[in-house]
Amino acid sequence: MTGARRSIQVRVILLSLAFTALIALGVCVASVAALYKNTVRTTAQTVEYSLQTAATSLAQRVQEIDALADWCTVDSTVRGYVLSASPGAQLLDVYNTVLNKYSAQSTARYLRRLLVTDGATRMLQQGTATSQSRALGFDNLDELPGFAGSTAADSWTMIADDPLITYGQRQIIPVFRELSSPASGASARVYIAVSSAMITDVLDDYALMDGCTLYWIMGDSCWQALDGTMTAADPAMEDGTADGLELLDARTRVFCLDGSPALAYPVGTHSLYVAQTLPHQVVLDQLPSMFLPLLSAFAGLSLLGLLLGLLLRRTIAAPVMALQAQLTTIGGGDFTPNPAIEWNNEMGDIGRGINGLARSITDLMERRLEDERQKKDLEYRMLQNQINPHFIYNTLNSIKWMATIQHATGIAEMTMALSRLLKSVSKGNERLVPLQEEFALLNDYFTIQQYRYGGTITMDVTYIEDERLCQACMIPRFTLQPLVENAIFHGIEPKGCAGSIAIRVLRRDADVLIELEDDGVGMSPDRAARALREPGPEEAAAKYRHVGLWNVHRRIQYSFGEEYGLSIASEEGRGATVTVRLPLTRTKEDTP
Repeated sequence: MTGARRSIQVRVILLSLAFTALIALGVCVASVAALYKNTVRTTAQTVEYSLQTAATSLAQRVQEIDALADWCTVDSTVRGYVLSASPGAQLLDVYNTVLNKYSAQSTARYLRRLLVTDGATRMLQQGTATSQSRALGFDNLDELPGFAGSTAADSWTMIADDPLITYGQRQIIPVFRELSSPASGASARVYIAVSSAMITDVLDDYALMDGCTLYWIMGDSCWQALDGTMTAADPAMEDGTADGLELLDARTRVFCLDGSPALAYPVGTHSLYVAQTLPHQVVLDQLPSMFLPLLSAFAGLSLLGLLLGLLLRRTIAAPVMALQAQLTTIGGGDFTPNPAIEWNNEMGDIGRGINGLARSITDLMERRLEDERQKKDLEYRMLQNQINPHFIYNTLNSIKWMATIQHATGIAEMTMALSRLLKSVSKGNERLVPLQEEFALLNDYFTIQQYRYGGTITMDVTYIEDERLCQACMIPRFTLQPLVENAIFHGIEPKGCAGSIAIRVLRRDADVLIELEDDGVGMSPDRAARALREPGPEEAAAKYRHVGLWNVHRRIQYSFGEEYGLSIASEEGRGATVTVRLPLTRTKEDTP
């Protein structure tokens, strides 16, 4: 018997050690993998954040330069000078206009040339290169990089040396725009030569990790910022995957440059990116430092396994039987705690856990009974507080007949309209209703408003492209009423005179457009855009918020998807047009 007991003891100890070793090994492997993955993710996110910072700074400069180029194409003084047969403005006035605009740019120091010319007789030029360049005339315009044959789409696609610049920074990035006059048939070009220092000034301050390479990507070409100049690079560039990187921004792209993974972040609206290779070697160099604490954890777990094996024989038999008996008792429905199983060891912890579980189940059952009692009490109070609306309809009907007898037709009509609205509110359970039913509710509401304003406000459904749309198109209940209410209270009423609302129903492919147009005071485009955004704490009570628009917009999106909802087109003093976009529910006649 003694030998048998020793044999079992040895087997228990060996099994404990084996299982503990396997668990420790698994924990070590999983920890190394997790640490490596976390290090790669953290490193990638650090690189991504650095790229975002650099790209944001460059994007602001690119946007400002694009805005300057666009301004040159629309400014009336500049257009009149380069496109008119007989310019209305003097050359000095045009020059001062361009000079003032140029000087106001924060990127002016990077604009080597700002050129507006018709290519034959008229030319305006500003920029830092005017005093560092050979004279620019109509005979040598084509020497400018990209000037001949390039369009606006070719902007920000090349880095080249300006051959006319005699000293100083010669590398430029051309930006093009075209302008023309349909009346005279004349045309001109805007040419901006942006110094590559705009890029190198940012990239030279970039905190680049050891063993990494920083690139400036323009379309299909790559460049490196070295010693203040852009040097062409030709890495093998392929699209990669972001598996395991957990990037911060969906716009960040993953490339493979010469076999090394790299992140690239976009700069503005052009195909411009700032890219950096990932420092995988730096990550690998950190792995050896991870092994020492993991080996210590492995040794500790192994020792714990040995101690566990020694204690199992003494502590497992009787406690397990007692625990099983208590579990059987609980399984039979008796949740009375048993203090006898709460020993002063690990098994006692399990016993205390079982007793705690029994107490929790008892408490849960008591709370469930209390919840049921509260639920029944709540249901009783809800039933008790329900109001039967029939007496309201009967009262309104009596008022209607009394008004009819007394020849007060307006009161009778308003009373019936109010009765129908109340009945729709109290009995309408459908979330979506046909468009024709929504129009009926809107007519009842407008009847009341028309009497309120003495007939000075009119509302007409001026056009329905297909009458079947009123039956096939479903719309959330009470969608149009808040729009008409906003048009009256925020558009027509502030005008102080008569007004009108026109409604049109149009079909656009698989969608239905409902346009509500008023001739009220209107609003600015920025104010119209804010009306459809969710109000913040400070905006909730702002005067520009139009009551109900955000609510209606979100209800439509909840019902049909993010591509549907409201859009507002408005100008101050010219009224507003609210367009409701809904999906079309096809009828049997429409089905092919």
